[in-house]
Amino acid sequence: MAHRALLALSCLLLLAACLPIPDVHVPLVVRPPDYLVDPASVLVETVWFDTPAAPETPAALNRTGVRRSFLADVEADAVIVAMPGLFGGATTFDVWARQLVASRPGLEVWAIDRRANALEDREGIRLAMEAGDPEIASVYYGRGGDFVPVDPAEVEFMAQWGLTVHLHDLHAVVLRARAAGAAVVLAGHSLGAGMVSVYPALRLPPELGGGIGEDYVEGLILFDGSIGRTGAFGRDDRRVGGLGLTVVPTIADLESGRVAPFMRMWFGYGPERFIRDAVAAVHAQLRPDELAPPGAAAYPVTNRALFGIRTDDDYAATPIFSASVGHAVGARFGGNLTAFLLTGSDGARSRTVAGLAEGAERITWSAGDPSRDVTDLDAVIATWTDPDADRAEWYFPLRLVVELLHLDPRLEGAPGFVPMQRLDVPALAIGASRGLVTSPAGFESYINTRPGTPISVTVIPGFTHTDIVTARANPTVPIVLRWLRSEGVLGATAN
Repeated sequence: MAHRALLALSCLLLLAACLPIPDVHVPLVVRPPDYLVDPASVLVETVWFDTPAAPETPAALNRTGVRRSFLADVEADAVIVAMPGLFGGATTFDVWARQLVASRPGLEVWAIDRRANALEDREGIRLAMEAGDPEIASVYYGRGGDFVPVDPAEVEFMAQWGLTVHLHDLHAVVLRARAAGAAVVLAGHSLGAGMVSVYPALRLPPELGGGIGEDYVEGLILFDGSIGRTGAFGRDDRRVGGLGLTVVPTIADLESGRVAPFMRMWFGYGPERFIRDAVAAVHAQLRPDELAPPGAAAYPVTNRALFGIRTDDDYAATPIFSASVGHAVGARFGGNLTAFLLTGSDGARSRTVAGLAEGAERITWSAGDPSRDVTDLDAVIATWTDPDADRAEWYFPLRLVVELLHLDPRLEGAPGFVPMQRLDVPALAIGASRGLVTSPAGFESYINTRPGTPISVTVIPGFTHTDIVTARANPTVPIVLRWLRSEGVLGATAN
């Protein structure tokens, strides 16, 4: 009898082994924010705070900017301090911050303008916006205008602006927020996510309060980046390059002045590109339906459409880093081999604008399909035209990138840090299915450095790396609010 029962059980186990194990994929259903006030009523101001002195740096540049989004006459009980990514400035977060603050009064967003943003000359933007005349910006930043680009030889001290300098700057902002009596959560986008990932492990000297970064914050929010993805790769300090070009310098290269202390070009991004974008944005905001100035494009195109072409993922060499803002109307298209080679299947739909379509007189812009084109073009334009803060960081310190490349993901034995496995601070990691972290597996390295600690992971479908912080009706807003409540940062009755 026992033998028959054992035989029957063996047959059942064998049968179960042959059966497919269910693998049900439940799609993420995202919902828009529930606003308690109009996002347009959210106020914005930019202030600059003094920060700890960096080696060899003029005193006037030992400071960091804060783009504060808040509601009038509402006291903050929680502040999200947000760090932008590579080449990113504080207004990177403007669209997202307005939606978040409008959804939960008493929550503020303080977006960082890193110390290098203080080197930017935005006077031409200011003058043009005050006068309502975009030609002022064109003249100011054009050949023979008043604008003088930063000479690398005059800012050699930037070679000292590494990770610790920037984390101490961030700590100064955290202390300001805590001094106001608010709970503090750090958010980071892209490379900024890599930076805030390691802040909690930072050892702080007594003059900065002592302890480690984790002692000063209640949580982390990582937007499409983290350790092992946008920082902390464990690379050796070796020069990378060829054909006389240095792609990744050594620390010695930077300190000796062998290479410029700021990034001059990366996949088409650099100071000249950002200045052109800012000028184009001023034209697009002040005279959206007029034709772009002579020389701005090789075909007749409105100012707004030209900025759309420069911004949209369908026309970019790197769709991952662009936003989904619509499509050009009246255009003749060509191929975009670069986008395909860099991004594969997602780049296969990319095109270049080659000129006018047959019968068209000018190229204009359409908002496109709202299910895919999730970001509002005019909202992006506005992030470029504020005289007090910028969408970009024109002169990005190369040393910050190099030191983030070198950092060991586990921070085992890393000078100035405790190991990651000692941290308990909760984290919310949000990827973008068309961005850098396209699935939960993209956060695996970060999760593995902190086994057993509370880390929540979500990936937003259809979003690019940029959409995740610029999308209208951004679904990350209710996700963030729910997580803040679950971690006790916000009261249970908050929306």
